[in-house]
Amino acid sequence: MPSAQGEKHVSGPVNEAVVGVPGKKEPEATPEQQRPVIYVDEQGNTIEKPTDPAALLAEAERLIEERKYEEAIPRLEELKGDARLTPQQHENVLYAISDCLWSQYLNNPVAGFEPIVASTSEAMNANLRSARVPDALLRLGLANVNVGNLADAAGYIVALYRRYPDYPGVAQGFTALGKEQSRQNLDAKAEQSFSIVLDKYPESSFLQEASVGLAYSLIEQKKYDKAHVILDFISKRWPRYYIDDPSFILLQARNEEARNNAQSALNFYWLYYNLVPQQEGNDARLFNMADMYNRAGNKRGADFLYAFVKRRYPDTALSLRSELRLAEGGIYDSPLEYETMSHVFATVANTKLLNVYESLVAASKTAPDSVLARLKEAMWLYWSKRYTESMGKAADFIDNYPENPNISQARDIVWLAFQKELANSMAEKNYGRILILWNGFPLVRERYGTIDPALRYALAQGLMERGEESGALSMLAGFLTPVMDPNYGELAFTEFFNRYLKTGQWGKILDLGKLVTAWPMNSQLRGQLDYAMALSAQNLNLNGPALAMWRKLANDRQIPLYQRAYAVYFLARDAEMRKDIREAYNLNLQVIEHFTKLQEERSDKADPQRIKDAMVALMDICEVGNRVPEALDWVHKYSEYLQQDSPEYPGLRFREARLYRKLGDSMKAHALLEDLASRFPDSPFGKAAVAELRTFEVSRDLQNYLPGGTGGASSQTPQSGTNAAP
Repeated sequence: MPSAQGEKHVSGPVNEAVVGVPGKKEPEATPEQQRPVIYVDEQGNTIEKPTDPAALLAEAERLIEERKYEEAIPRLEELKGDARLTPQQHENVLYAISDCLWSQYLNNPVAGFEPIVASTSEAMNANLRSARVPDALLRLGLANVNVGNLADAAGYIVALYRRYPDYPGVAQGFTALGKEQSRQNLDAKAEQSFSIVLDKYPESSFLQEASVGLAYSLIEQKKYDKAHVILDFISKRWPRYYIDDPSFILLQARNEEARNNAQSALNFYWLYYNLVPQQEGNDARLFNMADMYNRAGNKRGADFLYAFVKRRYPDTALSLRSELRLAEGGIYDSPLEYETMSHVFATVANTKLLNVYESLVAASKTAPDSVLARLKEAMWLYWSKRYTESMGKAADFIDNYPENPNISQARDIVWLAFQKELANSMAEKNYGRILILWNGFPLVRERYGTIDPALRYALAQGLMERGEESGALSMLAGFLTPVMDPNYGELAFTEFFNRYLKTGQWGKILDLGKLVTAWPMNSQLRGQLDYAMALSAQNLNLNGPALAMWRKLANDRQIPLYQRAYAVYFLARDAEMRKDIREAYNLNLQVIEHFTKLQEERSDKADPQRIKDAMVALMDICEVGNRVPEALDWVHKYSEYLQQDSPEYPGLRFREARLYRKLGDSMKAHALLEDLASRFPDSPFGKAAVAELRTFEVSRDLQNYLPGGTGGASSQTPQSGTNAAP
């Protein structure tokens, strides 16, 4: 058994009577041999038995072989500081820690980033001449790649490349770096990383992966001819690669299509489809192939594929698009002109096209074909002499897609129909028609000249009726001036005020309140505005202005009770933050009083959560103030708001146990903790209860060892390897 100085001793002489020798009778142990071995330091102080570094290292290696990395790391950490290790052993231990952490966090690189980098850097810096320094540099580079830290990752991998250009892991590092650069759309840098692998490490096992990555980065940069060279190289070097990774075929097709080699691209697309016919996205690929046939003048091939997509993928957006292509007899995408479409309408001469347009419009608000179908629908309606409907559709297109490149065509359609409908609309004073005309053309605004308040409000109502809220609000905004319009001012204010409240646009509420400060507004509306402004300032963390407004509202008996309740609530939260215990205590009592009254009145503004918040605050205040019985009282009141299956229930019971313990009622505290531990064993509070119960046990056992206790140290049996009590 090793001593404190590292020497080895045995009990008794080594002779033929040693236990385990066959045929020999074991002698009876002498009193000297029965005495346990005691370890001491240089001053003679008793110490624990020193660890055996060889045994500990062997155990750590066994755990690593069994992939029990979490168990191995503590052994290695203990060994790391052992002065008895040789420099080589110390280095091996440091790298073993890095290896364990790398394996442990293989599937969670973000969580393992810091420990991996720290342990690997420590191992590398322990001996910069070590043969494992390249391994460390690669690992540091890969660790940074895994978390997207490209600057540091590139630093380590480039350093590895410059210092150890023959190290096999250089290719792996640049390949990983290039893939992450590509993922972050840094395609030019990705191209450089992948190119190093191809240029410097043509025999690397990562050559294939780097080659494919290089092709991707070149295509993303629109370097299609260079990409063609790389794609050709991959196809010849690994002729069956596309079988393992069919997406490579799509890469080739995409590049050929970009190079205007339609037939070559179609061949690749057909190869891909035949290889994986059930692959997701094949509907879009077949539709694109049909368009390619159409542009090449092969209408028969195009119509065959459109019909196939429609039949094979029914009830999809692409099925509708295929139906559109078949119905129109070709591709009529943006940019769109009415003259062209009028010839299409004349050729078709039935309502089938309108049905297709309507189906596309209903299918999506943002898909390009659905957006364009809205304008085509307006053109069709104009061609069919349905002028008012045409103007409405075209105006909707202008309002909803103001940045669309076909907006001028929409304006032309509105203008042509406007010539037919303007006079009737104005004579009838039909708000819908007036709205369409007003939105469509400056001519309407010029005809009316300066808009009077009545017309402005009428146009706004027309917009609102049609569901174009943004336009209506824009019209109503003309009433929001420092001087209130006597007829429409409050109506406009209410429209904006309610919308801002509903959508939580707190800054706009404050701006609105400042704008109408001087308005002779009715008292009820003014009170609602004051409350909304306080709430807005609170939500925008404008604590000073918010508190000033809450103090004013808290004592205003003219506003509803629920508003005063919230005013007091926010004042209470502020007092808590300022640690004004007395004020926080009084305000939280008021919070409970107000919200309890709202509950009793069955108000729809009742908010039990605010009562709970106040009770929690009172628990804290009373506990901090050592008013434990009152804190317990609030705990019991809080319990009335909880079900036993509530997530808050275990925490509240744990707090109750703690308070009873503070109060000196250990029996009650013990019972609560036992209940928690048995009913919620897997919850954090159940586990905490188990820990608390252990402290109870420790306290009780300690009392047994104290003078006058039921037990004593002398009753304990000495253990081997320790000093017995004298």
